[in-house]
Amino acid sequence: MKIKSFKKLTDEQIKKIENRIHVKLPEDYREFLKSTGGGVVEKDETNRIMLKTIGREIVLDVLYGDDENNESGNIMFWMKQFEGEMLENSIIIGDDLFQGFLVMVCDGVNKGIYYWDDSYNFESSNDENNMYWIADSFEQLFKHLTE
Repeated sequence: MKIKSFKKLTDEQIKKIENRIHVKLPEDYREFLKSTGGGVVEKDETNRIMLKTIGREIVLDVLYGDDENNESGNIMFWMKQFEGEMLENSIIIGDDLFQGFLVMVCDGVNKGIYYWDDSYNFESSNDENNMYWIADSFEQLFKHLTE
């Protein structure tokens, strides 16, 4: 996967995000933010993700960072937009071309990366079910995208 990186984050910036959303980010995701800061994903075959539970595919567009000059690519911008709708211990980490979001649940029994079809683009999505498992960790997601 090729990514046009945003501004790399420092440990202090990451800690600030964690404090604002009251979540401890997994080490693999922290390392990603420190090395790339998030960014816009090049649109090619490597940015496609299969949602195995429903047999549908999404196309990754952006992995968010904390660049205050790029509101639409900023974690905190999206977390504020959906304040009160987020699962406990979760953070919005990106989006796809279909207007859905990648959500990371950082702790608990549901820990992992999910696709949140908040716009109900898939026939299977409804008020009770619109979160689809993608990977157990950010590292697993990233590995899938770079293979």
